[in-house]
Amino acid sequence: MNIRAVILLSLLSVLFAFVGFKPIADPKMVTYRTDPINSVIRIAAVGDIMMGSTYPIPILPPNHGADLFKLISDELIDSEITIGNLEGPLCDSGKPKKDSTKYRFIFATPTRYVKNLVAAGFDVLNLANNHIGDFDTFGINTTKRVLDQVGIKYTGLKNSYADLIIKNKKVFVVGFSPYRRTNNLLDTHRAQKLIADLKRQGAIVIVTFHSGNEGVKHLHTKDSFEYFLDEPRGNVIKFAHSVIDSGADLVIGHGPHVPRALEIYKNKLIAYSLGNFCTYGRFCLKKEQGLSLILKVDLDTLGNFVSGRIVPLYQEPPGIPKPDSLGRTIELIRKLSLSDFPLSAPNIDSTGFITIQASIPPQLSPKYL
Repeated sequence: MNIRAVILLSLLSVLFAFVGFKPIADPKMVTYRTDPINSVIRIAAVGDIMMGSTYPIPILPPNHGADLFKLISDELIDSEITIGNLEGPLCDSGKPKKDSTKYRFIFATPTRYVKNLVAAGFDVLNLANNHIGDFDTFGINTTKRVLDQVGIKYTGLKNSYADLIIKNKKVFVVGFSPYRRTNNLLDTHRAQKLIADLKRQGAIVIVTFHSGNEGVKHLHTKDSFEYFLDEPRGNVIKFAHSVIDSGADLVIGHGPHVPRALEIYKNKLIAYSLGNFCTYGRFCLKKEQGLSLILKVDLDTLGNFVSGRIVPLYQEPPGIPKPDSLGRTIELIRKLSLSDFPLSAPNIDSTGFITIQASIPPQLSPKYL
């Protein structure tokens, strides 16, 4: 190496040291900072989970459902917190609360299937939905007992929330729905008070809710009160904004059985519906109802949104989640977000990477592992 090259390298080293940067040989290797101030907490979230039902006649997957999450479990396990909506009780007996001649959809998943949720890495399950009470108090209590036995936390029942410690940071996950015995999404004042009380503890607060009209005719998110049949389902935009106003750091919706738009509100991410995730045997999987996703979200330890990613899936009939190489959910959510929230939609690129900024130069985009 000649003396001129040595001098040049010396000057460059001084320059990098002065401005606080280090030269990077390969821009693809840029990663998140991991110092205590800016380290990230990664959340993986999915929509409705119903792993098969014994009622009114058994429609259950082979091998007791052990293979249901086989192809996508790696995307769930690599997160600090994995959250899903348990759409129905875990119970082996009891009597249904609903009249089976009036309601076609009544679920009871065998308690042994809880091991599939453990193996897939679920940490928190939302119980605030319209099916957790299908077998009345008996089914709810059995579900709670089984989840307690395996160490999966749950949220959504009235005045309840899940609490975790992640990277020495307290995290609360709070579930809401418009149904009796759950944290009531329709009582905005009470919901805001609960979130504010939790936020005052210096915690990250994640809200998950089950609400909105159902089916492919209701892909769009509207700032209006929704009903399904004769059930009031609330105004999901007003609810999501109100809990963020009170301190929520991330809001995750499900209930319409289709994916819906993403919105950035006060620098916080809202997912208005993650659709169906694993709904074996009894759910309609036509058109957008068969499209699914895992939503990955990185928050810093103050709860600020860093970035996210849509992992596109589809459900192969009769309801097995599989990776979608076509990325159809990415394109669907991107279009819905721009249509429904033209001024507040996040940037979603073709790979599903989510940012607040309108665009990020490729050479500066952090690698999403």
